[in-house]
Amino acid sequence: MKYARIDGKNVVVELIESSSRPNGCVPDDGTARIGAIFDGWTFRGAVWTSYEFLNRFTNQELDAILQASKTDAATLRFLSLAQAANEVDSDDPITIGGMDYLVSVGLLGSSRRDEILQK
Repeated sequence: MKYARIDGKNVVVELIESSSRPNGCVPDDGTARIGAIFDGWTFRGAVWTSYEFLNRFTNQELDAILQASKTDAATLRFLSLAQAANEVDSDDPITIGGMDYLVSVGLLGSSRRDEILQK
């Protein structure tokens, strides 16, 4: 059976296969992933305010994104949506697509995208 080990904030920190339930683990329904939040029933992505989300980027990353947004409509659109959002959900298709786009144009590396989108 599959299990997800969660920390004190209910964030998944490890995925485990075991014949019995390990301490600190909850059953994995197949949707658990590192960084997901267990809400007591399901595993969901991290959610931040716009301010919290944008602060996950380094100053250099934000400067590059701001510069690119002056000439690239897709970068400007994603940045505008992130700034206007009440919440940025790491599982939202717009968030995922925007972050993937930043990787595709070289503004972020894929490992950095993954780091930003995890809790």
